Amino acid sequence: MPDKPLTTTPLPTKLPEEFAPTGPKLSRFPIRPAPPVRPQLFSDESRFALRLAVLAGATELAAWAWILRSHGGVALAAGAIRCARPLWAKLGTRAPRPAVAFTLLAVALLAQGACIITIGGFAALAALAAALPALGDLASTCIADSVTVDRRAAAFARLDMGQALGCALGVSLAAASPMFVPLGAAAALLLAGLCVQDLHDRGTPRSSWPLPAFRSALSGPLVAQLSLFALVAGACGAFAAGARVSMPLARALPRALAPLAGMFLAARAEPAMRNALVLPRAIALLSAIALALAFFSPAVAPGFGLAGLTGLALLGAAATALPASVARGAGEMERPLAASLAFTALFLGAGLGRLIAR
Repeated sequence: MPDKPLTTTPLPTKLPEEFAPTGPKLSRFPIRPAPPVRPQLFSDESRFALRLAVLAGATELAAWAWILRSHGGVALAAGAIRCARPLWAKLGTRAPRPAVAFTLLAVALLAQGACIITIGGFAALAALAAALPALGDLASTCIADSVTVDRRAAAFARLDMGQALGCALGVSLAAASPMFVPLGAAAALLLAGLCVQDLHDRGTPRSSWPLPAFRSALSGPLVAQLSLFALVAGACGAFAAGARVSMPLARALPRALAPLAGMFLAARAEPAMRNALVLPRAIALLSAIALALAFFSPAVAPGFGLAGLTGLALLGAAATALPASVARGAGEMERPLAASLAFTALFLGAGLGRLIAR
């Protein structure tokens, strides 16, 4: 029996009234989408994220204070040690996270105590030990295991802000009074030790991000460019910033406030940028100009005058701009990986800058 020919129904020329109303408007106000809803943490989650931010920020303070006080191969070695952030997070899946954090902090504190007791006798050891407790990734994996995905972004934001503030305060300490870096680092590490207990398990298996995940994140254009800009800003800013053993208060105070001023300006300027890469690119360019002023001008030595203050301010601005760019442009699941790579590149760049500093 032959098949019947198929009949086609003509498509409607107009959309239904529910989707494209043609009648009179029921309201004279324009139809606009609702503003985006920001994730809000519960009160216990908020305290948990705040304590982890203090933990990560205090360790950043100690590490940044020492790397700006160090020179030569010690600074570069400290930057290389700081790259072990993913290793400590991976170790946290095999051993309890508080035990991992406590061990790293204990080693760093013993080195600070040896440097304090001998009045600077173990400065190189203290600088390397201060870079050891890079606990940002360990804290972010703990957040990922403890906070549900709909509120996780708010917890990551607090952790990133804690690390950025610790970076700026460490730069301020080293720039204003390098001789008090051992005491300041020891106090910061003691404060971090008070928050170690919040890394305990919360009824879920401990997890971490594998190295292929970091390589995948770094292969993306946003994270790759952010890491490059962070490396350049860290190297140029740390070189131009310089460091002196002692200086009068009138000169120490502007150097202490310069990184915080850079943070403030970057926080105000970032929302006005058209995309996530404009501000980090501008900071890297300005850092290169500050390095050129400090390197090629015989009248402007690193750490002095406008070049030194500019380098310090740009380090603080980079600490703010990088996590802000990650929050704006990185994917939800890539955000902790992108922030880790950006902070690591900034610190490694600072080690390179101190290696070539006069």
